[in-house]
Amino acid sequence: MTKNQTGGAKALPVVALVLAVAAGLPILWLGWAAVSSGSNGLTATMLPTALRETGVLMGSVGILTGVAGLVAAWLVTHYDFPLRRVFDWMLVLPLAVPTYLAAYGYVEFLGFTGPLQTALRGVTGARTLQDYWFPDIRSHWGAAIVLSSVLYPYVYVACRGFFLMQSASLNIAARTLGAGGMRTFFAIILPTSRPALVVGVTLAMMEVVNDLGAVQYFGINAITAIIYSTWINRSDFGGAAQLAVTVVLVIGLLIAAEQRARHNRVYLANRDSRVPPAREELRGGRAWAAFGFCLVLLGMGFGIPVGELSYLAFRLVLPETISMTLGALWPTLILASAGAVITVILGLVAAKIGQQAGGISRGAIRLATLGYAIPGTVLALGLLQPLGQADLWFNRMTMALAGWRPGLILSGSMAALLYVYAIRFLAVSHSTLDAAIKKRGDSMLHAGRVLGQSGLGLLLRVDLPTLMPAIVSAATLVFVEIVKELPATLLLRPLGVDTLATLVYGRANAGLFAQAAMPALFIVLAGLVPVILATRLGDRRKV
Repeated sequence: MTKNQTGGAKALPVVALVLAVAAGLPILWLGWAAVSSGSNGLTATMLPTALRETGVLMGSVGILTGVAGLVAAWLVTHYDFPLRRVFDWMLVLPLAVPTYLAAYGYVEFLGFTGPLQTALRGVTGARTLQDYWFPDIRSHWGAAIVLSSVLYPYVYVACRGFFLMQSASLNIAARTLGAGGMRTFFAIILPTSRPALVVGVTLAMMEVVNDLGAVQYFGINAITAIIYSTWINRSDFGGAAQLAVTVVLVIGLLIAAEQRARHNRVYLANRDSRVPPAREELRGGRAWAAFGFCLVLLGMGFGIPVGELSYLAFRLVLPETISMTLGALWPTLILASAGAVITVILGLVAAKIGQQAGGISRGAIRLATLGYAIPGTVLALGLLQPLGQADLWFNRMTMALAGWRPGLILSGSMAALLYVYAIRFLAVSHSTLDAAIKKRGDSMLHAGRVLGQSGLGLLLRVDLPTLMPAIVSAATLVFVEIVKELPATLLLRPLGVDTLATLVYGRANAGLFAQAAMPALFIVLAGLVPVILATRLGDRRKV
């Protein structure tokens, strides 16, 4: 090993550790604040309620998404029925609808002035709610159904991928022994798909823990909503920190369950390319039942919320609505673009370190990419005080040296948002670029060195161009995630600055959802881009 190589190898752990510390700063600060704040009576009172309501919602969503996603994946991979090929990729579209937008859309659709109740009053002649009964969607069961309708694709994608790679010999053997479709499902499909099912359900439940807008709108005392309320309404940072640490522990348990399920997948039978997945043609009532099930799933997760958003957005287009939307669009684009660039650069650095370094650096990178699993509310809360303290120190230094006080540089500017976006979405860019680097290999880099390229020239002429498709893909994914992000943006945005997500949140909570529909539709349209691209790329990779 040369001197430069030795120096580079020694530098890798330092860079990896810096990334890990920077990404872990919010959690470390919250842990210190939770311990130093001592016993908190308010936290002790709220925590049981928060854990109970969060646990019930997670369990309900886990069951509903598990059933819906597993059955949908089983139908499109094992049977032929009308429009199966269309449902095969369209069932992923609800991932483009953020949970809080689905909540707003459903409340408008099923509310007193919505089309269903309006039609019901027209048929029955009723005039007020006292004249007829209609279920209240703003309830625990309503929240579970609405969240499940847009989160089931996590289970669907995991199980669909598993079924496509599963050996058909198991199903063929079961059918040869006389087992029917339902018996094969419960005796073969369900047990063997358990790891993929657990992965999908765990991801869906992690989204439930991360959610803020939907649970607040439905009036559920979920733990993220109570954290937000404890800090914003009560200014109790110590209590909010203790609740946030509890969330981190819950997330840790979910990650452990998900990792265990992924580990178990290595023992499953891989598909024999000579035996393609069996697909039985359904006829008559069974075919239309499968069609109806998939249509209902797609309608609930995508059709109803997007349809309601489109109707409200274009029913009455007012100049002030357009002005508000454009006013929020520019900060959103600036933040999303800058955040995507920063996060992709960090993701590329992390991926390079992971490819070249040893166990310490890889472990540090693994820790640095855990931010995606932590709710945005928790990350933002953990950055409030350290960034404020950094601003205080910097102002004291400039005052002592130059008699100048610059004010809030980190905690009161977009820099804080870019910091939390980089922590939150580093895993997205890192995973995409790491997979691309592994797939490309080092042969092109070696060829470039043989041809005389090195250092910056090798990076600009060989390394980056060969990774450009993955870089664009990672940037697109991060860009859209930032456009949809709500909790951290609510806590850290500068005064007077609205993004599309915060504009929708503020207008919907004020009962002005008609004004929020247009910016909400922009968010959904942005979310459709990576969903469709990922689906198309997945279709090209089928064997």
